[in-house]
Amino acid sequence: MEFDPFLYVAFVAGFLAGRVVRYRSPWIPRATLATVVVLVGLLGATLSLVSPASLLTEIPSAVAFVAAILGATVGLYLVLARFGPSEGPGGVAPPPKSRRRVPFSVGLLATLLAGYALGRLSGVDVTAAIPWVLYVLLAFVGFDITLTLAGLKGVWIPLSAAIAGAAIAGALFAVAGGVPVPAAFATSLGFGFYSLAGPLVTARLGAVLGLLAFLTNFLRENLTMLLAPYLGRRLRGGGLSAMGGATAMDTTLYFVTRYGDPKAGSLALAVGFILTLTATLALPALLALPA
Repeated sequence: MEFDPFLYVAFVAGFLAGRVVRYRSPWIPRATLATVVVLVGLLGATLSLVSPASLLTEIPSAVAFVAAILGATVGLYLVLARFGPSEGPGGVAPPPKSRRRVPFSVGLLATLLAGYALGRLSGVDVTAAIPWVLYVLLAFVGFDITLTLAGLKGVWIPLSAAIAGAAIAGALFAVAGGVPVPAAFATSLGFGFYSLAGPLVTARLGAVLGLLAFLTNFLRENLTMLLAPYLGRRLRGGGLSAMGGATAMDTTLYFVTRYGDPKAGSLALAVGFILTLTATLALPALLALPA
């Protein structure tokens, strides 16, 4: 896939539309989630040429990759936090019961496997459909995204930790892991935006590297949720925001405020917004580089 300016066009069009249309219908986030589900299903279908044995070999690589990203991010955050404003004590209230019978992450994993199975059975190549679904997704993301100026004190700390940690992990896997440079940095600088990183890498560099990008960012989001109860008291809202990356503005926002700091919502939204924007702008440019 060559450099695709329409990815930016779709995002900017959605963002501008969101500034004009003030009314926020509940169908917008639902449509966004539906688009993510379709995209993940298509990604699964594009993996149909990859044998199950190859899929199994990518899982340890993805676990190692996300461990490197989170390890570097957390380590840098703890160092940088010494130079920033201190955060107050985090909340300890019990979490509310989830209204979802099935976690969204489980549903996405099932969609990925279903797409893979359908692709193996049908043999239909759906790669050409991925950019069009990406356009829709980026338009929805741009439409619904907001930037708050409140609570931005010390925002440079989680942002610096997230970006530098991702860059270090990307360089490590490019040098020591043998991953092509565009794929390594597009994966690490996805910041948990798996529905963007996975399809983009797949379209440019193939299904195997696309799976690595998807799983690494998918695991980043889920590991942030799983580790937040244990690391929140030490990392506070800023550290958990850095771990969550782009997802700090949505799926991991609750975990930031619940286990890190109840007042860290504005910080998490700002970190998530900036990293989402960074991933949206950086990944297509990185993947336009020669492999």
